[in-house]
Amino acid sequence: MRVKRHKNHRRILRFFRLAFGVQEPYHVLVDGTFLTHALQQKVHVKEQLPKMLEGRTTPMVTGCVLAELRALGDRALGAAIIAKGYYRVKCGHDSDPISASQCIRTQIGRHNERRFFVATQDKELRQALRAVPGTPLLHLNGPVPQLEEPSDASRAVKSENEAKKLRPADWEKPKLPELKAKEAHAKAKAEFPKKQKKRKGVNPLCQQKSKKAKSVQQAPPLAAAAGEAAAPKAKRVRSRRMGTRTRAEQEDR
Repeated sequence: MRVKRHKNHRRILRFFRLAFGVQEPYHVLVDGTFLTHALQQKVHVKEQLPKMLEGRTTPMVTGCVLAELRALGDRALGAAIIAKGYYRVKCGHDSDPISASQCIRTQIGRHNERRFFVATQDKELRQALRAVPGTPLLHLNGPVPQLEEPSDASRAVKSENEAKKLRPADWEKPKLPELKAKEAHAKAKAEFPKKQKKRKGVNPLCQQKSKKAKSVQQAPPLAAAAGEAAAPKAKRVRSRRMGTRTRAEQEDR
């Protein structure tokens, strides 16, 4: 079950990272109900959040959350001490504190521009924050921390952004007629049949002479050489007076 739970957490985090740009370090707004329940279940929030989110995590509280815990007295004394060690978000309600749930709604706003996670056991607060796209919600199921599935509002915004990417931008619209004309020209050119090239003959320089004809042409010189070998050539004699003559020509003179 633990492996399956971690896979679901990775899938949900991937959704918020790709759709809304939620990145490390994760900023988690924690309220008094979450801290009180974690203390009862002996859950160390500062250690468990990085394990669950598999990344650097910064637990945060507002001044209104601290004021609410201190107002509860001994019932929430331990939670108030723990919250005092967390990073404190300036909410601007120091002089006139409001309820913790209302303060957290103010920090989230309409679009959760600061990409806060919200950890709370308050069902009404979670229901209200599901209407804000891009707001990951955490709660404790007994001692087990759970990351909620993306709300319908978050999924609708993601689908709208994906559809917007497929549509042309405003600066691209004036160029659409030109692009369509080029596409039509390319299509017409592709449909026009190409002129087929004539088949050329074989290059005569690349042709190889037949070995049979070559052997026939070389046959007569071999026969002549055999006849000359049978009748030896007359020996010539050199004379200073008459030049070079054969012996038979000298005897005739």
